[in-house]
Amino acid sequence: MKKIHIVGKDLEKVNGMKERLKDLGFVFVEENPDLVISYGGDGMFLIAERMFPGVLKLSMKDSEVGRKCYCGELEEALKKYSLGNFEVGEIHKLKAIHRGRFETRELIGVNDIVVRNSLPTEAVRFNVLVGERGIDNLIGDGIVVSTPYGSGGYFSSITHKNFKTGIGIAFNNVTKSHESLILAEDEKIEIEIVRGPAVLVADNNRDFINLENGDKIRIEQIDEVARRVSLK
Repeated sequence: MKKIHIVGKDLEKVNGMKERLKDLGFVFVEENPDLVISYGGDGMFLIAERMFPGVLKLSMKDSEVGRKCYCGELEEALKKYSLGNFEVGEIHKLKAIHRGRFETRELIGVNDIVVRNSLPTEAVRFNVLVGERGIDNLIGDGIVVSTPYGSGGYFSSITHKNFKTGIGIAFNNVTKSHESLILAEDEKIEIEIVRGPAVLVADNNRDFINLENGDKIRIEQIDEVARRVSLK
């Protein structure tokens, strides 16, 4: 019997879905599921991926912003899943390594990694190094480093475009205008904070990292993937 976990904010609806699983030939589990259902919007998928990294995910819509979610009923979705009427898409993640004065920390993103000013009244000054290409003395609200999967979100709101392969860089409201960049998947990005304060965030993860003057962040694509079900 297939094991399923369900992640969602509306606990009443989630509990109702749990009760229907057995009649559909599945069992609800808290650990080691075969499939995780994220019930909500696009952001709920990101939360579910942090909870169960690498486990197969089915996103079901319970939000107006669930553009990438399945809109049908639970019974219909699990019938298709049982019959194998689905495809699995793999999303390569980004890793940000922060090197501060006293510690080194990491954040993982499925959508994007973002460095931005901590205070809306003060710009952040930063340098960017891509391979051997340096972009210095940028002043503004920060920078967005995006996966193709996440390029329809924050990256697109800045650049008004998205992309299908590689790594995207968007410069957020910088005083020295700079076009967005689309890099190869194996390129590395290094960001140096010249004048903060700033913060480093990944996706909708509230576990952000405060950045100070002189801090450096290295961002790269990693082999770890999120696996997402697309029902036929």
